[in-house]
Amino acid sequence: MTTPTPPTRVPVRRPPGAVGRGRGRAAAKAQHGIAVLLVLACLAVLAPFTAAFNYQARVDWQSAVNVRDEVAARSIERGAMQLSLLLFEIQRLVFNQRQFRDFMGTMDITQVAPYLMAAFGSSDGAQGLGDLVGIDTTALSGLALTSGGFEFRVTAESGKINVNCLAKQAKAGEKDNPAGIAVETLEALMSPTLYDPLFEEEKADGQYYARTDIIRAMADYVDDDRSRFDIIKLRAGSAPENDRYGELFDNYLPRNARLDSIEELHLVAGIDDDWMTAFAQELTVYGACKVNLNFASAEQIALVIRHAVSASDRWKTEGENFMLKTMPLANYVVDMREFNLFEKLDDFKQLVAKPDEYMNPLLALGTSATGQGQQLPRVPEGIEVRINPPKNEEDSYGALKEVATVAAERIYRIEVITTVNAVNKRLSAVYDMQYARSQSQGKGAWLYVRED
Repeated sequence: MTTPTPPTRVPVRRPPGAVGRGRGRAAAKAQHGIAVLLVLACLAVLAPFTAAFNYQARVDWQSAVNVRDEVAARSIERGAMQLSLLLFEIQRLVFNQRQFRDFMGTMDITQVAPYLMAAFGSSDGAQGLGDLVGIDTTALSGLALTSGGFEFRVTAESGKINVNCLAKQAKAGEKDNPAGIAVETLEALMSPTLYDPLFEEEKADGQYYARTDIIRAMADYVDDDRSRFDIIKLRAGSAPENDRYGELFDNYLPRNARLDSIEELHLVAGIDDDWMTAFAQELTVYGACKVNLNFASAEQIALVIRHAVSASDRWKTEGENFMLKTMPLANYVVDMREFNLFEKLDDFKQLVAKPDEYMNPLLALGTSATGQGQQLPRVPEGIEVRINPPKNEEDSYGALKEVATVAAERIYRIEVITTVNAVNKRLSAVYDMQYARSQSQGKGAWLYVRED
């Protein structure tokens, strides 16, 4: 048996350097893995920085846009203020002239200003003005702002209670006592039981304040003496003021002078944000001490009726009848004077005595000033009031001439609410049409301006 011969191994001859190249490929693969890891590490480090940079860039861009819009909103506010000066000139040179009043009746800029300003403040304002007066206002559509807009409001300050009148205290024997009228009006303003919680809670200084305590504190804060206000005699008494302003952590002294703005009432003892929210809209620091019946709120008119009511109808203003009979009549007066202001006090007397004889033409047609249908208001029962004070000194009730007026307005408060994209700004200002500046500059000046 023959043994098979094993195959002969032929040696493979590799070219020189072949072994080195194989080892080089393995090393190159290892290096590629390290490079990937380094790239991933770099990306992990750079990604947060890139994201932060992008976020900061977006923030800076939005801040620049907001600054641009804020500048535009402020410019719109100032433009609205200048337009309001034109309205005040119309009031002085047109509406206040006797010839115009004899022909068109008593009118005030507060009745038409929001509609006129709407043509400039919004794209559809001109159309709304045209719908109101019944004319084609297409040509006015180009007056509206294209980027942003504003809302304009104007009110007369003489329809509010002037708290500075608390400093005008009559001496003994004098009949004219503006402070007494202001106290009477403030007491009636705060008298409804709806406001009882405001006077039953502990204030921030740990004290409880009744209605008379707050009125006394207001009078002591604005009058120019250091004697405590007598709530019975309605003038400064003999006792010294016992205010606690110096005992507070942030102590201060009472002003003992007229207030410059209604916001200063926050410094009076017993007055907080809740009290201001309830009553601040009925108060002012400008103008005379009599309430203007052409601009007063329903609450103010109700207080005037109660003050000047005749002896025969006095029961209609007392107790629960004040809410059942006097307030409905006051609301009715506000509705009736919307387009027909009072020219004299006798017009107001006739309206409240016989309200069924006066009817707003638009309400009679079942439409309102905005063109929307509404039901006819229920005519309340009339109340007789007096214009002149009674000759009988035993009669403690007064008359219209003591507390009310229908004179032309001279001090207006405007409010401009501007919107430009995401920016909203509010401007409040008070303008006195009769403020004497100089002989060359004429009359009229801004008394108060605030931007929020």
